[in-house]
Amino acid sequence: MTHLLTDIGLLALCLLLVAAFVTSIIHGATGIAGGFLLTVIAAPILGFKAVIPVLSITLLISHGSRALFNMKSFDKSAYFSVVLPAIPFIIIAATIYGRLSNAAIALTLGTVVLLSIPLRRYTKAKEITTSRPMLRTAGAVYGGISGLSIGPGMLLMPFLLGLGMDRQAFVATLAAIALTTNIVRSSVYGLTDMLNAQAVLLGLLTGFATILGSWLGRGILRRMTDRKHIMVVEILVIAGALNFYWSAYRMIVQAA
Repeated sequence: MTHLLTDIGLLALCLLLVAAFVTSIIHGATGIAGGFLLTVIAAPILGFKAVIPVLSITLLISHGSRALFNMKSFDKSAYFSVVLPAIPFIIIAATIYGRLSNAAIALTLGTVVLLSIPLRRYTKAKEITTSRPMLRTAGAVYGGISGLSIGPGMLLMPFLLGLGMDRQAFVATLAAIALTTNIVRSSVYGLTDMLNAQAVLLGLLTGFATILGSWLGRGILRRMTDRKHIMVVEILVIAGALNFYWSAYRMIVQAA
């Protein structure tokens, strides 16, 4: 990653900036999936080992702007119920991340978000109401997965919505949770060689490209129905997860 910024080339850099802008619109409208979709595009360019450390910096800005734009709807109680048990597990998992192979990272990224769909549908069918102990347990699981991948906010979706949140409260609260996650995760990566000055610069450039998109997405969010919100998220998640499985398969075949 020493020459990450110069090695990817001008065309690839422009592609990343455009992708950051477009996916941040989706992220601002749905509250989730934008970071995961950006990972789908960025991983082949940056490499699977480098993509999460770099995008952790990008998402600091993206989540920060979304949290700011939706601050009035922020649920402080739900936020602390998730982040306090999540933080120690984020630190442990982010430390492990550097030891994973590229194929293992691709499989992890795809599986994490794909599992969120049946989980959400199950909790909705059972009409499960989220309790505070349940939310804290979900926060601990979320923290462990967050150190290894981008997109585990999908797993929190049924638990946050189970509190009775509306779309704007969900987006605001999850943005604040994800902001904290990326601060912790980036701090851990910063203690290793996975996050150097050039990687930070690339993360900042793509991060600034997300600010306008987050603002535009907020306007779309206000016009979306709950049904459309869920449908858009699930379609994007399935497409992105299948792409990661395909990437993992190709890497395994090439290594064989």
